[in-house]
Amino acid sequence: MRVSLRWLEELVQVEAQALAPEALAERLSIAGFEVEQIEDLSARAAGVVVGYVEQRDPHPDADKLSVCRVNVGAGEPLQIVCGAANVKAGIHVPVALVGSTLPAVGLTIKPAELRGVASSGMICSLQELGLAETSEGIAILDELLEAVPPLGTPVGPSFGLDDQVLELAITANRPDGLSMRGIAREVAALGGGRTRFPAVGEAAPAAPLEVSPEARAAIEAGGLFSVTALSGLTVAPSPPWLRQRLERAGVRSINNVVDITNLVMLETGQPLHAFDQEALARLGGGPADPARLGLRQARAGERLTTLDGEERSLDEEALVVTYADQPIALAGVIGGQGEAVSEATTAIWLEAAVFAPQAVRRSARSVALRTEASSRFEKGLPPEATLAASDRAVALLVELAGARVEGRWAHQRPGAGREPLPLRRDALHNLLGPVVVNGEEEDLADERIVATLEALGCRLESDEEIEGWRVSVPPSRAMDLQREVDLIEEVARLVGYDH
Repeated sequence: MRVSLRWLEELVQVEAQALAPEALAERLSIAGFEVEQIEDLSARAAGVVVGYVEQRDPHPDADKLSVCRVNVGAGEPLQIVCGAANVKAGIHVPVALVGSTLPAVGLTIKPAELRGVASSGMICSLQELGLAETSEGIAILDELLEAVPPLGTPVGPSFGLDDQVLELAITANRPDGLSMRGIAREVAALGGGRTRFPAVGEAAPAAPLEVSPEARAAIEAGGLFSVTALSGLTVAPSPPWLRQRLERAGVRSINNVVDITNLVMLETGQPLHAFDQEALARLGGGPADPARLGLRQARAGERLTTLDGEERSLDEEALVVTYADQPIALAGVIGGQGEAVSEATTAIWLEAAVFAPQAVRRSARSVALRTEASSRFEKGLPPEATLAASDRAVALLVELAGARVEGRWAHQRPGAGREPLPLRRDALHNLLGPVVVNGEEEDLADERIVATLEALGCRLESDEEIEGWRVSVPPSRAMDLQREVDLIEEVARLVGYDH
């Protein structure tokens, strides 16, 4: 899991030193989230500044080269030879000054002479800044940024490169660690702070989703299957802030609709999928109808072309989402190409579901494919958070794609809910013993115990009968907080074993 500190700062309120990269990495590692690497994104654009192409002339001895006069806000304009076809006078560009290094392409900028013409610096593409896998030309800041900074200003902050990213190893028992919200709760508990997540209202009440008995059994094995219909969409490139968040997380930007589903997955841990309604209508030979959705095991020999362009042969190990009994997605792993969102899409179904971990594990293994979605489903997801994640995505689709909500349908396994866990004061102190503070031993104060567990999302009610508390565990931690001793371990872990 790649954790952007800039994004994290928006989700948790703690003292500034608690988010210092090295200190945070050490604290997370001690608490069980091993930090494998700290990536300083500012290194990608160190020495790269905003420049303005005042003049562009053809190279006297090379048809594909241009000789540019570039103002970087200090001293005389630089003469830079550029080979990009889209360079022209009157544009703002990122300029790597002599002496700077571009790690993405392993290049240190030196004074050069290209076909007999001196060149002092380099006009950069997004690829050379490590912001794209490929680039067809230089980056034109006037087209990429809402407001171009003054000449000579470092380019990095405008592309979100004033950030550091922690690479975390997430263990199987902590699926909440595969979300920014989960890590924010952990940081709040470790740093004595509090979380501040975006407030989102309910997108639409859920009507019953009528499914076949076969689909009902498959859904109930997981917990929830829902679909929200949205229309009036405009599919377009995502705004810079959204692209930057995905890029820092190691996810490629596709378009605003797909990017929103990926953003919500990274934020909440809940994978989502968008199906093109018109493609479904064509597949079923009539208007798109939620009643024609299904969930079943694949039949031997069925084939599905997935979003990565691969045509995959399925077997009975694979769980598939169907429409009109035709496979449209490998449940919990990857969607089908035929129903994918495209530039022509104007209406979608947004799927939010919980699939049984073992079913997703078998499906992924059957096609030898593991994805961001499958890695989350395999660890187990709480159905209680699924529609809330869908609401978050719908709010962003309304804001960024102009969507209108037409309706929502859901089929959910009935759940009895969990009883609060007892936490006895004596049991905690007897197991942990005193803490050491400034060389002195003392029992953990009630206030510290309560604050630590509440920061994780637990709710505590005092219970004098057991001389302690009744603790309601948040759905995100239901897998690993199941007994009193689990709660005691959490207190020890977050206060710090070294104490």
